Amino acid sequence: SEDADIHIAHSPERVLPGRVIAELIRNDRVIGGITRVCGERTAALYDLAVEGECLLTTAPTAELVKLSENAYRDVNIAFANELSVISERLGIDPWEAIELANHHPRVNILQPGPGVGGHCIAVDPWFIVDSAPQHSDLIRAARKVNDAKPHHLAEQVIAAAKDVSSPVIACLGLTYKADIDDLRQSPAVTVVQRLIEAKAGKILAVEPHVQSLPPELDGTPGVSLANLDEALEAADIVVLLVDHKDFKDINRGRLSGKRIFDARGIWR
Repeated sequence: SEDADIHIAHSPERVLPGRVIAELIRNDRVIGGITRVCGERTAALYDLAVEGECLLTTAPTAELVKLSENAYRDVNIAFANELSVISERLGIDPWEAIELANHHPRVNILQPGPGVGGHCIAVDPWFIVDSAPQHSDLIRAARKVNDAKPHHLAEQVIAAAKDVSSPVIACLGLTYKADIDDLRQSPAVTVVQRLIEAKAGKILAVEPHVQSLPPELDGTPGVSLANLDEALEAADIVVLLVDHKDFKDINRGRLSGKRIFDARGIWR
C-alpha cells in the first residue's frame, strides 16, 4: 500500500559487459514502482549515483520495456543472420552487401555472426512469446533464425573437414561476444559441440579469456583448449567464432593454405 515501509520497484539494467559501472552511472533508468511512491523513492535513490534520466512507469511496463529492448535487438540480428545465409547461397559476400546497403540514409543492418548468446538477448524474447504466443510470430521466428545459425556454420565446417585426412580444426573463441569471459548461451560453444558430435576432426579451441573449457565441453574426447600459436600451426581448418582483439591482430600469412570460416567478417 501507499503507507508501507517497504518500497519495491522494478528497474531493469541496461549495461554492456565490460562497461558495467560506467553504464550503470550514465544510462537512463526505467523505474517501475509497485506504487507511485515506490517509484518516486527508487528514483530518489538512483539520483544519488545515476547521471542518466530516471523515467517513472509501472512495474509491468518496466518489465516489458526490458524484454522489448532485447527482443528488438534479437530480431535485428536475425535479419542480418538470415541475410548472410541468403547471400552465401547466391555467392555474394554478406558483409559487402550489408556495408553497401547501409549507405542508404535510413538503413542500418547489423553485422551477422555465428548466432546470438548471453543471458539476455538469447533468453528474454521467449518471455514475450510465452506471454502472448498467438501474437509473437516475428519474435519467435527471430529466435529460431538465430538458434539455427551456429548449426548452419557447423555443417559447413563438417562438410569441409570431409575433404581433409585426419583434419585438425582450430575454433577461435568460445565466449558469446568479444573480449569478455562470459560463456553463457554462447553460439561458439554450440558450434564446437556440433563438430564434436559429428566427429569432424580434432578440435583445438582457443579462448584467451578463460582458463578451462566450459562444462559442456570439458572432458569430452576430441577437443582441447589450446593457445593461439599452437592452434594456428596445427590447423587445417580455422573457424573464427568470436572477434576478440587477439584474433583481429593475426598476421594473415599465418592463415595461408588453410580453409577459413570467418563467422565475424574480420578477415575480409
